[in-house]
Amino acid sequence: MPELDGYQLTRAVRRERGLRGIPVILLTSRSSPFDLARGALAGCNSYLVKPVSLQTLHETVQRQLRRYAKRRKME
Repeated sequence: MPELDGYQLTRAVRRERGLRGIPVILLTSRSSPFDLARGALAGCNSYLVKPVSLQTLHETVQRQLRRYAKRRKME
Protein backbone atom coordinates (compact mmCIF):
# COMPACT_ATOMS: atom_id res chain seq x y z
CA MET A 1 0.00 0.00 0.00
CA PRO A 2 1.58 3.26 -1.03
CA GLU A 3 0.15 5.52 1.70
CA LEU A 4 -0.02 3.30 4.79
CA ASP A 5 1.40 -0.01 5.84
CA GLY A 6 -0.80 -2.68 7.39
CA TYR A 7 0.17 -1.75 10.93
CA GLN A 8 -0.76 1.89 10.37
CA LEU A 9 -4.04 0.93 8.73
CA THR A 10 -4.89 -1.41 11.61
CA ARG A 11 -4.23 1.34 14.16
CA ALA A 12 -6.40 3.75 12.14
CA VAL A 13 -9.26 1.20 12.04
CA ARG A 14 -8.99 0.66 15.81
CA ARG A 15 -9.18 4.43 16.45
CA GLU A 16 -12.49 4.71 14.58
CA ARG A 17 -15.34 4.02 16.95
CA GLY A 18 -17.61 2.52 14.29
CA LEU A 19 -14.89 0.19 12.97
CA ARG A 20 -13.21 -0.99 16.19
CA GLY A 21 -14.96 -4.34 16.28
CA ILE A 22 -14.24 -5.30 12.69
CA PRO A 23 -11.73 -8.14 12.45
CA VAL A 24 -8.36 -7.28 10.94
CA ILE A 25 -6.20 -10.01 9.41
CA LEU A 26 -2.69 -8.99 8.41
CA LEU A 27 -1.29 -10.97 5.49
CA THR A 28 2.40 -10.20 5.11
CA SER A 29 5.80 -11.54 4.21
CA ARG A 30 7.27 -10.22 7.47
CA SER A 31 7.77 -12.99 9.99
CA SER A 32 10.17 -11.77 12.66
CA PRO A 33 9.07 -11.76 16.30
CA PHE A 34 9.30 -7.96 16.14
CA ASP A 35 6.83 -7.85 13.23
CA LEU A 36 4.39 -10.21 14.97
CA ALA A 37 4.56 -8.02 18.08
CA ARG A 38 3.92 -4.91 15.95
CA GLY A 39 0.82 -6.59 14.55
CA ALA A 40 -0.45 -7.48 18.01
CA LEU A 41 0.23 -3.98 19.34
CA ALA A 42 -1.52 -2.45 16.34
CA GLY A 43 -4.61 -4.52 17.21
CA CYS A 44 -4.84 -7.13 14.48
CA ASN A 45 -6.92 -10.21 15.19
CA SER A 46 -4.81 -12.60 13.11
CA TYR A 47 -1.36 -12.39 11.56
CA LEU A 48 -0.62 -14.61 8.57
CA VAL A 49 2.80 -14.92 6.95
CA LYS A 50 3.07 -15.61 3.21
CA PRO A 51 2.94 -18.03 1.63
CA VAL A 52 -0.41 -19.00 3.08
CA SER A 53 -2.49 -21.89 1.83
CA LEU A 54 -6.03 -21.17 0.74
CA GLN A 55 -7.22 -23.52 3.47
CA THR A 56 -5.39 -21.56 6.18
CA LEU A 57 -6.68 -18.26 4.83
CA HIS A 58 -10.23 -19.62 4.62
CA GLU A 59 -10.10 -21.03 8.16
CA THR A 60 -8.72 -17.79 9.55
CA VAL A 61 -11.38 -15.67 7.86
CA GLN A 62 -14.14 -18.04 8.99
CA ARG A 63 -12.85 -18.05 12.58
CA GLN A 64 -12.72 -14.25 12.71
CA LEU A 65 -16.19 -13.91 11.18
CA ARG A 66 -17.63 -16.35 13.74
CA ARG A 67 -16.04 -14.37 16.59
CA TYR A 68 -17.32 -11.11 15.13
CA ALA A 69 -20.85 -12.49 14.76
CA LYS A 70 -20.78 -13.81 18.32
CA ARG A 71 -19.71 -10.42 19.71
CA ARG A 72 -22.39 -8.63 17.68
CA LYS A 73 -25.01 -11.05 18.97
CA MET A 74 -24.04 -10.27 22.57
CA GLU A 75 -24.44 -6.51 22.07
